[in-house]
Amino acid sequence: MTPQTPADTRVIRVLLGSTVLSKVADWQLGIVIPLAVLAETDSVAMSLVSFAMRGVSYVASPVIGSLIDRFDRRRIFVLAQVQQAVCLVLLAVFISHPVSVSALVLVSGLGGVASSITGQFVLIPALVSAPARALAVAKLNSAIEFSKVIGLLAGGTAFSLLGPAATSLCIALLYLGAGSVAALLPPVPGNEEKTALRRDLTIGFRWVAKPEILWLVITMSMTNIAIGQLEPALITQFADRQINVTLISVLMAIGLLSGAVASRLAPRILPGWGPERRILAWQVVGLASLTLVATPWTPVQVAGFMIECFAVAGSNVASITYRQETIPVEVAGRANATIRMFITGAVPLSGFLFAWASHLGGYRFWLPSLAIWALAVVIWAVYTRHGNRLKEPEAAATG
Repeated sequence: MTPQTPADTRVIRVLLGSTVLSKVADWQLGIVIPLAVLAETDSVAMSLVSFAMRGVSYVASPVIGSLIDRFDRRRIFVLAQVQQAVCLVLLAVFISHPVSVSALVLVSGLGGVASSITGQFVLIPALVSAPARALAVAKLNSAIEFSKVIGLLAGGTAFSLLGPAATSLCIALLYLGAGSVAALLPPVPGNEEKTALRRDLTIGFRWVAKPEILWLVITMSMTNIAIGQLEPALITQFADRQINVTLISVLMAIGLLSGAVASRLAPRILPGWGPERRILAWQVVGLASLTLVATPWTPVQVAGFMIECFAVAGSNVASITYRQETIPVEVAGRANATIRMFITGAVPLSGFLFAWASHLGGYRFWLPSLAIWALAVVIWAVYTRHGNRLKEPEAAATG
């Protein structure tokens, strides 16, 4: 069993508590925004683009990463939750104005970026002992996946009973709760040496350029372009079929539940394989499951979505653990922020892709995503086969 100190246990519990509240809020937002905009505009494309704006915030990710490394990381984590709460209060006021909704979703995404980078990539390596980190990552990702289930169920139910404005206020309270819990974490001072922003950005981009990171970034970015906005795409597709909102949230929650299970089991699946091969295996399974999602039958789509979530969650655990082991904590904020600018920044492109494909009928709606993900799998397969050769020049340069 992985050794875990009492201090590790306390940090993990507090971080899990804050993360669960924050991610439940995120996923309530993920069902409320598309449905609210769809109700106002009767446009599937507009509803997808509106929620995709949250991911556009990752363009600012390198600058946010620099701030994370400069200041107390706990304070950044707390303030990120408060900023999102303020945006949700304003969203409740302007919920019937799609343009204002898109703008507020974009601004709220800045807090989401800071929260995600700090919680997943900075606080764990800073506060949890090395032997317990892999288990901490698995627990955190499992909690995130379970939070998706709770968020979708709660969001769909609240939307049906209270309407979008009141539900937005409930989401704001969740973000405030997440910030309150996060304040219980011990302080994590920023770097004493304050470097120029330009140098901070250079450090982040240099890490992206390393072969062992670059090919991961390319593969994961393409994967996110293919399916990063899969949930809103399915939600709007089901809503367009006149399926009840509560039933939609239940169907989506069933799929996401498998992702929660996968996150917890991921460290025990194929433990003898290296991270590159594990990521490839998960990617192949995910691509195969997308062919089920592309069918016109709702039960088959839900089954495919379940497998999809299982595969993506397993891939995420392997990828995050790999990066935590590779990147020093002193530059974790800057490096991971730049990495996520590309990987998570690709998510809104998925929304735009699905919005563009919305005029295509039947299985053709899914063909662009299938093609992009297939290419991503080929790229990662080539790297996995020849990766050691690609790393040799880097080893020679630093050895």
